[in-house]
Amino acid sequence: MVGDPPNVILGLKLGFYFNDFIIHNAPISIVAGAVTLLYCYLVSRKSIASSKEIPMKEFGEMDPARAIEDRKQLKVGLAAFGTAIFFLVTHNYIEEYLHIPLKVPLAAMIPAFVMLIILGKRSEKILLKVDYEVLLFFMGLFMVVGALEYTGVIEIVAGSITNLFKGNHMGLLSTLVWGSGVASGVIDNVPFALSMAYVLQSIVKFAGVPALSIMVWATSIGLDIGGNFTPIGASANVVAYTTMEKRGHSIGWAKWLKLAVPATLIALIISNIGIFIKYITGFF
Repeated sequence: MVGDPPNVILGLKLGFYFNDFIIHNAPISIVAGAVTLLYCYLVSRKSIASSKEIPMKEFGEMDPARAIEDRKQLKVGLAAFGTAIFFLVTHNYIEEYLHIPLKVPLAAMIPAFVMLIILGKRSEKILLKVDYEVLLFFMGLFMVVGALEYTGVIEIVAGSITNLFKGNHMGLLSTLVWGSGVASGVIDNVPFALSMAYVLQSIVKFAGVPALSIMVWATSIGLDIGGNFTPIGASANVVAYTTMEKRGHSIGWAKWLKLAVPATLIALIISNIGIFIKYITGFF
């Protein structure tokens, strides 16, 4: 659920938890990732340098410990991160059996606040690194999409999709996988995920559609994998792309697309098959 922002949005908005994503999305993602990795290796194996060709002096000069500037901050940060993951995995059980209202946002925020308190003045540098522009962007985005829902636009879109695939559940699920995949390769998958959350909510109001859960898994996988189509399709791509550029390794769109498009198509095909299997077996 926390692997990509679209999953967080879909999970929070539609009532799915960390363990739900692990159970339903993880097996498909692992298989798709393994096959994609094999493909990338096969097409790039001739350009991969052998370890024998790398000077041993470079290995000797590598000292990961030198990158640690503040060991206390590292330990506190890792403890907070581990606690957040623990809360994300167990928060629904804590709510059910201990009757403590530990929602997903609190599961991450509580360890973060405790960490800032423990670090004291050290936390000032951390707070300065928070991207407040992104937070404002999300606030505005939720307002815009909420307005679309309030004015009935979302319901019209949902009704059109339902009528188009009435009685054709396989077609609807494939469209969610591939439509989300292609869209997230062209536009940022975060606003698209928020819009789709409202659309899926509206679709379930119509009779003769699949369960909400299987549509969520189809949309989630499409959004996450489809972001690999282009360097701007996902935030991870942007970070990797710009970091390589800063280090003098020019990738370029042509080279990216040459490797990423076939790999992404392979992953989406495998994901689509996985969604079909889940639908046929009723495991969703």
